[in-house]
Amino acid sequence: MPEPRCTRADLSLADGARLALYLHGPHDPELVLILAHGWQATSAIWDKTVDQLAHPATLVVRYDQRGHGQSTTGTARPSIALLAHDLKAIIAATAPDDVPVVLVGHSMGGMAALALAADHPHLIGSKITAAVLVATSSGGLDLAAAHHPPLTRALGLLRHAAASMCVRAPAAALRLHNLWQPRLSTQPPIDIAAHWFKALMRHDVNHRLDVLQHIPVDILVGECDPTIPPVHSQRLAAQIPTARLRIVPGGCHRLPTRHASHVVAAVERSCRHALHRAASPSSPQASPARRGSEAVDTPLV
Repeated sequence: MPEPRCTRADLSLADGARLALYLHGPHDPELVLILAHGWQATSAIWDKTVDQLAHPATLVVRYDQRGHGQSTTGTARPSIALLAHDLKAIIAATAPDDVPVVLVGHSMGGMAALALAADHPHLIGSKITAAVLVATSSGGLDLAAAHHPPLTRALGLLRHAAASMCVRAPAAALRLHNLWQPRLSTQPPIDIAAHWFKALMRHDVNHRLDVLQHIPVDILVGECDPTIPPVHSQRLAAQIPTARLRIVPGGCHRLPTRHASHVVAAVERSCRHALHRAASPSSPQASPARRGSEAVDTPLV
């Protein structure tokens, strides 16, 4: 199968952030597939997913989250709600009119997708017709929270202290970190990473996800994921009646790169559903009243 044509584009946002987008596929797609990566990663984690997809009429949009990869940080305070707003802008810029969207998010990218559903529920079903959530959580990641046992809380407080040091003294924190494990060149600066760690700890959209019952949701998690344990995905599946949960045997947190076949299978299934729904006369995307509801309002450069 020939490799999909890739075009680089920049999306400028109101707070000065510039998101780097990588577009694979046609200019007039039948479907837009948006891939959101996780904390301290880049859009490169989706290379295997893009290579293995078999939908020539689908525009695949990978992007670097703000502060990661080739995207700049902007001036807004880091939060998962901010990433959801970024995701909404990407949808508006790449999937105008009645083109349906499938969202795929890994880890922090999945949290952005969940926050989008919670903060902008009108998009679910009318614009976003399927979602794949990989190794992610709806909240409760802060080990320092009061309900945890003392030893767990102590670990959580230690993690917060380390993040605060990274923000206040990034050079010293980087030297200490490199004594333990050298940071990868693809990772964001250590102070930016720490700000996003704090955002992850604040993330909580539990009890705000009822709207997701209107679309099929595939949830994947590694059986041995130490970063976001399977209990988070199991809780998500219990909250969403339309969810399909897949626990990957022996899987780790990095499912898109180390267990790509499971991720690709779920993405293919979601794309087939979205295309079938778009072709149905009763589909919301087929209704003229829906056309233009998500017109492009932010220019791609």
